[in-house]
Amino acid sequence: MMNRYILAFALFVGAPGLASAQSVPTLSPPVTLSGPTGMKSALATKADVSNGPLKSPNIMGGTLDGAQSITTTSGITQSLASLLGQQINVVNYGAVAGGTDSGTAVQNALSTAANRFPVYFPYSAYGYTINSGVYTGKEIGTWLLNGNRITGNAIGVPSAGTGTLISPYTNPYLIATDRKSVYDPAAIPQPSTGATAAESVECLPNRVNSQNTNVNRNWIACRYVGADTGSGGTTSIDISTEVENWVLNVSGNHGLAFEIDTNFNAAVTDGQWTTGLFLTGGGAAGTNVNSVALSIMHAAYDGSWLPWTTGLSIREATNQIQQYKASAGEAGFFQQAFDQSGNTLWQVDKNGYAKAVGFVSMATGNPAFSARAANADDFVATRASATDTGFFFRGYDENGNILAAVDKRGAATVAGLINTNRTGESASATCTPGEMHADDLNLYVCISTGKYKIVALQAIQ
Repeated sequence: MMNRYILAFALFVGAPGLASAQSVPTLSPPVTLSGPTGMKSALATKADVSNGPLKSPNIMGGTLDGAQSITTTSGITQSLASLLGQQINVVNYGAVAGGTDSGTAVQNALSTAANRFPVYFPYSAYGYTINSGVYTGKEIGTWLLNGNRITGNAIGVPSAGTGTLISPYTNPYLIATDRKSVYDPAAIPQPSTGATAAESVECLPNRVNSQNTNVNRNWIACRYVGADTGSGGTTSIDISTEVENWVLNVSGNHGLAFEIDTNFNAAVTDGQWTTGLFLTGGGAAGTNVNSVALSIMHAAYDGSWLPWTTGLSIREATNQIQQYKASAGEAGFFQQAFDQSGNTLWQVDKNGYAKAVGFVSMATGNPAFSARAANADDFVATRASATDTGFFFRGYDENGNILAAVDKRGAATVAGLINTNRTGESASATCTPGEMHADDLNLYVCISTGKYKIVALQAIQ
């Protein structure tokens, strides 16, 4: 049996005709998998754009150098590196600078952005024209306009208050030139407490920095917004600059245009003041300007009267208003108030002089001036110098006649004098010259210190 197996094996391996049933492919000339002329190199050459496209490849690992050309769905061809480095570019969707309508391209870019990514307009000296599409100005997202001049029928007419797309929807008269963002924080579900903020800008707490030139001083600003007015304004040219313009349109619900919270979470240990709102400015000495530190105005859109419920409210303050005169030579007023014609109703100047057209301390029908005598000297009028003349007080009737007056020499004039003092005077009584008293029988007149003269009164028959 052993000999039979050996013979069968010898016949099988020694018969070449039996092996030809399984054909073996050959490469001519032979190609290796690696090496400068191998299959790996051949595939790399084929994948190069100069040697034709590589269709439906499955690239597992490896790297791309970014030089490959990519054609977008709008037919715009550019390098892969350029495309990946861009935001959603309206040019990649078919927008063309100049007078050609780019409305479809802009709408397609906006749809692709899906309210999440900025829509980018590459700068062109020719700008862009958007004649097609419907926009409300409330399109959520960010528009990077890059200073392009954008015109067309679809953007509305800002000069007529109907601006859209590149105008803020809250103020369609304006035109955004570089960046416009629209958010919708109300669309985010809120818990039972807290509020959603469309944008948050925060700075970490200020602290000592050992690298400062002065290690005892470290001033920071969490945000700075600045602008120069320029110098082109003249009496015939009106150039107005606003650093920031905050607008709240009230349409049924209440709101707050601007809130400043200064929360005292610990004692202030540096000895400095903490200020809720700080208004400051400056300029060269002697420069006279027309300026208002704080202006509160309110009116209907047609210019007619629409009053504030409260113009300025101050609560929980020990000293509600303090005003200081900066120097002895400083002139002007601490306060002024005017009527509808611009006439002064009330003013207090920086010398302490007050003027009021009508002083009413109680409701209508009561005395125009009233005070309760709570102090020893409730009202004091002081003569400034020995040569000072004039009056401390004067009162007139409807024809301008003096009813009562006290001049600065102490002389008094009273149109009608009523003395109800019924106490008689004795020879030893002291008095002040000019003092008068009367009782039922006599009139007593003090003519010198301690001396009275008496005049008998005769009854009317």
